[in-house]
Amino acid sequence: TLLGATIGDVITSMIATASEAGINVFEYFTFLQREKDKVKTNPEEYLPWNYRETVVTEK
Repeated sequence: TLLGATIGDVITSMIATASEAGINVFEYFTFLQREKDKVKTNPEEYLPWNYRETVVTEK
């Protein structure tokens, strides 16, 4: 469906962007799943280009 294709495009884009940023994609997506409540509250903080800074700040 069109919705499924759109979701697939977003996930593919996130994988490519995280990979280009040198982020371990498996760890990144695992983190997003594990911390889903935080991600839902402030999703922009967990985009690949903000991810490292956000995670370091949380520690």
